[in-house]
Amino acid sequence: MHYRFGGCLFAAALLFAAGAAQAQPSAYPSRAVSMIVPTGAGGGTDVVARLMSKQLGELLGQPVVVENKAGAGGVIGTQLAARAAPDGHTVLISSNQIAMIPHLYKTPPFDTKEFAPLTSLVIIPTVVVVNPKVPVKNVRELVELAKSKPGELSYASAGNGSPNHLFAELLNMKAGVKILHVPYKGIAPALADVVAGNVAMAYASLPTVQAFLDSGRLRALAVTSSKRIPTLPDVPTVAESVPGYEADIWIGLWGVAGTPAPILSKLHQSVIKTLADPEVKRRLLDAGMVIDTRSAESFDKMVRAESDRWAQVIKGLASEITLQ
Repeated sequence: MHYRFGGCLFAAALLFAAGAAQAQPSAYPSRAVSMIVPTGAGGGTDVVARLMSKQLGELLGQPVVVENKAGAGGVIGTQLAARAAPDGHTVLISSNQIAMIPHLYKTPPFDTKEFAPLTSLVIIPTVVVVNPKVPVKNVRELVELAKSKPGELSYASAGNGSPNHLFAELLNMKAGVKILHVPYKGIAPALADVVAGNVAMAYASLPTVQAFLDSGRLRALAVTSSKRIPTLPDVPTVAESVPGYEADIWIGLWGVAGTPAPILSKLHQSVIKTLADPEVKRRLLDAGMVIDTRSAESFDKMVRAESDRWAQVIKGLASEITLQ
């Protein structure tokens, strides 16, 4: 009887030790880490994921596998990540769309509280571009044209509720104009129609329009950030024509809520080291991105502030863009 009791204690001790080991960063990761991208291949979020995955995997000691789970404007991939086990083997990389999506539904498809914030990664400059045949050279002239021909100008977006859709509507609100929205299934077909002259303009990340700007197939009117950017020093900000306007696409990384703190800490440290790697840093900068990392607490505050901000824009457009 004493031997059996001792055996039970020993087995219990082993189970306790195993459970404790699972929460220790030294035991993590025990297999490949899945980095879920809730958008299709080739977009800004996908580019960042693939540029950093190899180096991050080397630091973690296990491969980091990028998985594109596109659909429903980012909802499908985000929900998939939220349902994953909270053990650090699944992370979500997403743009500020994660702070916008819940406000687009009467019943939110997910809550950002289902995720554990790790850090922001990069800011991607967004450019207001027009077809060269549109007779404007800056946002001031664009606003004047829109006011003189109400309802005649249109802009293309990657879809209802996408960041470039909301960025455009923010200008409509602040400038008091009505430039019509033409949604597409992705930014690539949207830009193709702007280049073809079927739609007047679009808001798009610099990496996706750089080749069009270089070839003259699109003209840059402004950047949406608060300051001019080094890669386009002669292109003004929207705020120079419409005071108070500011909107940036940012990309961040989350774990699943409930993941042990030591694992989140190891992930955070590894990501920061990855973005400091000279080669990763160079490739991100070459892609027109600005590295922006911060503590998990600071990142969480940023996401909450973005959520509140875009909720107000979406509320003003509820009859147009709120999804069922």
